[in-house]
Amino acid sequence: MSEFENQHADAAMISAEIARMLVALGIDWTDETRMRALAREALSFHGMDSFGHLDPEDVTGRSKQRLFGLIALMLRTMEEGAEVGELIHGSDIWKALAKALWTEKNAVSSK
Repeated sequence: MSEFENQHADAAMISAEIARMLVALGIDWTDETRMRALAREALSFHGMDSFGHLDPEDVTGRSKQRLFGLIALMLRTMEEGAEVGELIHGSDIWKALAKALWTEKNAVSSK
């Protein structure tokens, strides 16, 4: 089914939304330390159970929840592209987040 989708357009939309969530969280995507901390948190996220019930006023919690969902979409979009032999990536923000995720994943694997 992925051959009928436009993963490049999806990547652009996901990148834009990731940028919005980083702004909402006050995270500068060029700050590698903050991005790695966010990546660590995202990698340990276990769906709705990780947040429990969120207060409607909890902007940070809701922004993180949305961002972690976007990260899952980002990874799935890249995976679907790979399945049809396409390299899919978004903006520089997407790449910085992907780099932080891989760095943190590798750091955990090497322990």
